[in-house]
Amino acid sequence: MFVFFYNRIFAVTFDEDFAGVCGINAKICSLIIAVTIAVVIVLSMKLAGSLLISALVIFPALSSMRVFRSFLAVTLSSAILSVFCSLFGMIVSILSGTPVGSTIVAADMLMFGIFFLAGKILRRQ
Repeated sequence: MFVFFYNRIFAVTFDEDFAGVCGINAKICSLIIAVTIAVVIVLSMKLAGSLLISALVIFPALSSMRVFRSFLAVTLSSAILSVFCSLFGMIVSILSGTPVGSTIVAADMLMFGIFFLAGKILRRQ
């Protein structure tokens, strides 16, 4: 969905009034974004539990924003990072016998630390 509607999603998330002036139906796009986020959260509740959902949604985006500056790069990076951390957390959880949700969040926190340091290093140069 993101690939096909990138320009519209960017315009609506950046400035709804501007998107409306450009001929984009901002209300429909906002509704689609909200429904997509709601579906992701509902599906994630089975995996991680309701208290850990915010960490699963927020950490990949925050991590990506530490390194990248463009909307496209942050969005793609956070999607890839989210999938990677989820798979890594599930594998570690299976091997170590820990709860899946909290292990995925620990992987997200670890990646946030790595991206934080990478962002600091990149900003110095």
